[in-house]
Amino acid sequence: MERGRGVDPAALDAIQANALSQLAAVDAGVQALEAHRMRLLAALGHLAIERAGGRSERTAMEVRAVAAEIGALSRVSDGTVERQIADAMALVDGWPLVLDAFATGRIGRGHVRAIVEAGGVLASSDVPAEARTDYETQMVALAETTTPTRLAKAARVAADAHVPQPLVERHARARDDRHVRVTPADDGMAHLYAYLPAVLAQGIDHRLRHGSRSKPKDDPRTADQWRADALCELLLTGHGAEGAADGADLDATAGLLAGIRPVVQVTVPVTTITGASDAPGVLDGAQPVDAETARLLAGVAATWERLLTDAVAGTVAEVDTYAPTAAQRRLLRARDGRCRFPGCGAKARDDDADHTIAWEEGGTTSLGNLAHLCRRHHTLKHATAWTVRQPAPGELRWRSPLGHVYVDRPPPAGPSFAELRRTLRAEALSRDPWGEEPVPREGMPF
Repeated sequence: MERGRGVDPAALDAIQANALSQLAAVDAGVQALEAHRMRLLAALGHLAIERAGGRSERTAMEVRAVAAEIGALSRVSDGTVERQIADAMALVDGWPLVLDAFATGRIGRGHVRAIVEAGGVLASSDVPAEARTDYETQMVALAETTTPTRLAKAARVAADAHVPQPLVERHARARDDRHVRVTPADDGMAHLYAYLPAVLAQGIDHRLRHGSRSKPKDDPRTADQWRADALCELLLTGHGAEGAADGADLDATAGLLAGIRPVVQVTVPVTTITGASDAPGVLDGAQPVDAETARLLAGVAATWERLLTDAVAGTVAEVDTYAPTAAQRRLLRARDGRCRFPGCGAKARDDDADHTIAWEEGGTTSLGNLAHLCRRHHTLKHATAWTVRQPAPGELRWRSPLGHVYVDRPPPAGPSFAELRRTLRAEALSRDPWGEEPVPREGMPF
């Protein structure tokens, strides 16, 4: 609305001031609630530690059990919740002044992150408690007067000044934690993350930036696109040409894929392989792969394990040995796709094929008694009060220590598994393993 068209400017100013005042009050209230939640999480973490009775080998399992309860209730990965509990305990126990300032609205989330992340170097037992308190007091006071970005720079310098150990010694220890991670993203993409010594990371970035400045003027790619393509070519082929292969070009992509030789499971509809349709494939049971890329992989990856899906009804195979057969493992990977604890996204190819009813207790090695569990949740099942039953093949019912029941079903895997579930469900429910028909709390569907 424009001023000067029959609207009182003073009235507009009053409305704006009122809205800003309410917004500030809402933000302050939200922060107070977030601080209260962190204190509750920290309290639950301390209760779990007390329940372990001082036994260090039980502490991790007790914290994991309560994290699984919270995660299942809120439909969040229990691994995420466990990290939230650890972060909350670290903030409540280690940074009380920061938490109080956040709870009262004097500083924001970005300020908290900047202070705590930079202050991580003060966590060592070699750092005097007074140094940590002095750093926290200084940074809270500064946070009340500046932005998180400016605070972060000052906090790194201030934290380093409070550490008695020389930087060269700390850097030598930190180098031992270097690693590379891949996290899936939408639309068939992923993030490649590397934790490296700063000088090497800056050197890699400098080389890529320098190369992008020399790309031909008629190259339509942006500098970011060119750097991404150059990185792929350098890592997959061992050399970076003057003109990096265009990652958006299918011919160039096929050339780069030729450098990949992993053992990867890709589930692809047979009609996609033959070119009769463009239905996407699924990489490792979790990541959608476009039809063209799936066909390229079929042609260039010699160690690629192919599973062609069709509408023929499957049968449940059972063997009289503890270890499942290779064929059973392939079917299980195609059915489960991931760890079968509610909310967990760990890939099936990295997980254990667990007997729902233990082999030594009479459980069979069959698809109706096997399910993939990551090592974290396999341990949770055996070392805590969490229990699981599989009333129908592929349908897992988890019961928490508090008695809540959570149902986890496998991702859609085609007509064969769907028909199998429908056929056996009525019979399976008649022999409910807990002798009841609770209203199930659905697990994360994917």
